[in-house]
Amino acid sequence: MGDNRENIHAATDKKQCREMGRRNGWDLKEVRPTKDPILKADCVFKGEQTSFEDSRYD
Repeated sequence: MGDNRENIHAATDKKQCREMGRRNGWDLKEVRPTKDPILKADCVFKGEQTSFEDSRYD
């Protein structure tokens, strides 16, 4: 039984998903298109959901 947890963050395009993964050390699982005119992609990374707010106030 595999680990199916997903960490999802919105981005403007697939390139930004790859950059977000590289910058944060996350393994990109897939990019899901959205219907949003600006944030056109949901970047799906392997692992537990994170929030950028978590580290802002530490």
